[in-house]
Amino acid sequence: MSHKCRSILIHCMDFRLIDKTREWMYNNKLIGDCDVVSVAGAGKEIADNANLGRELLLKQIATACSLHCANRIILLHHSDCGAYKNSYSFSTADEEKEKQSHDMTEASRIIKERFSSVEILKVWAQMKDAEGRNVEFVEL
Repeated sequence: MSHKCRSILIHCMDFRLIDKTREWMYNNKLIGDCDVVSVAGAGKEIADNANLGRELLLKQIATACSLHCANRIILLHHSDCGAYKNSYSFSTADEEKEKQSHDMTEASRIIKERFSSVEILKVWAQMKDAEGRNVEFVEL
């Protein structure tokens, strides 16, 4: 019996996005072909040089790559993220998105340093309402 999957998804733990993220995963044929890691801020821990968090996430990636042969990492960040709002004072939603986009790029760079052969996708989930009932997912 094969225990392989193509991808590992690193996404925010925010409860408001669970249903829509699962729906997005289903629509992108990731259900049953993806390891999932849920952590506040998603790739923020890797980009922020938070050594303990960074090493934990990199270990999860290593496990998915070696144990399940995953070769693609999906970083999924979202608007109105509490992990970012706890760390920064954004004056606009665009400013928050810009910071998170920068962190996804930095996290991608760090991941590629350790796992040079993986493909990395950066996905932005734009919440259209505060409850997360209407979310638009866009690859960056």
